[in-house]
Amino acid sequence: MKIKWDHKDLIDVDILTTRECDLIFKLAKQMEIKLKNKTTIKETLKKSNVFNLFYEPSTRTRASFELAAKQLGANVININANFSSVKKGETLSDTIKTISAMHADIIILRHMDSGAANHASENTDKIIINAGDGSHAHPTQALTDGYTLLKKFRSLKNKKIVMVGDIKHSRVARSNIWLLSKLGAIITLCGPSNLLPKNSTSSKFPKCFVETNINVALKNADVIMALRLQTERQSQNLVSSLKNYANKYQITSKRLLLAKKNCLLMHPGPINEGIEVSREVANSEFSKIEEQVSNGVVIRMAILQLMFNSNFKKQ
Repeated sequence: MKIKWDHKDLIDVDILTTRECDLIFKLAKQMEIKLKNKTTIKETLKKSNVFNLFYEPSTRTRASFELAAKQLGANVININANFSSVKKGETLSDTIKTISAMHADIIILRHMDSGAANHASENTDKIIINAGDGSHAHPTQALTDGYTLLKKFRSLKNKKIVMVGDIKHSRVARSNIWLLSKLGAIITLCGPSNLLPKNSTSSKFPKCFVETNINVALKNADVIMALRLQTERQSQNLVSSLKNYANKYQITSKRLLLAKKNCLLMHPGPINEGIEVSREVANSEFSKIEEQVSNGVVIRMAILQLMFNSNFKKQ
């Protein structure tokens, strides 16, 4: 499948067509087969320099990007902003320019501010991949989730996907709404009213609905995606107590019965067992949480290879 790829950066999934998403998923599948069979993987990124620039803590995203890049032969340089010149007052634009001058080919950026990835892109001709910026976007997590679901369902058309939790502050939710809507899913956003979008999503996403009653939201769900409470991105305490939130919105075995028999449970992590999801459900046969982590590596391998090849050929 030959598709022209015109994107220098990956800031969010809204820039991607369904055909481009399919290309990423097919490349990821190839990578997954090679990893499982321990087949030699072509070092597409050999002698390239990939910088992981993280201003926020991360385990899954940072490690999977590092592993993905190394599997493709890249030199990987990890920069923790807490131990860099940022602490001396260096701005993001200056840091990006400095890293670019170090012969960077790809810069993977995680930042606490929404719009940071776009700002970084404006300050360099190097490839920028958004690894999460504030409450704005997390494209590679959404692509990971889409890939995980398509391994179970051949198509997401009219599949009911229920996102439960702090939708308002979740970059994972925002990117998944874009991607899963693009793939034909019907989405229900569920949580306390003050953690849901203020504006209606119907004009942009006609198959996206809002529901505060979890029992109504979960009825006949094909997929339940629990989201972490984004306390670090809340300007005020929007939940009266974790106990009260868990009583009303925790995914339990009883609530799981409201969904379809073979409903899948997902969570982008890190998971707070006993708050968003009960321990029993998190470790049940319905959970795809560990598979999401594994799939994150091959999705990021596919993205790195695709973007590096495309931008290299343009030079």
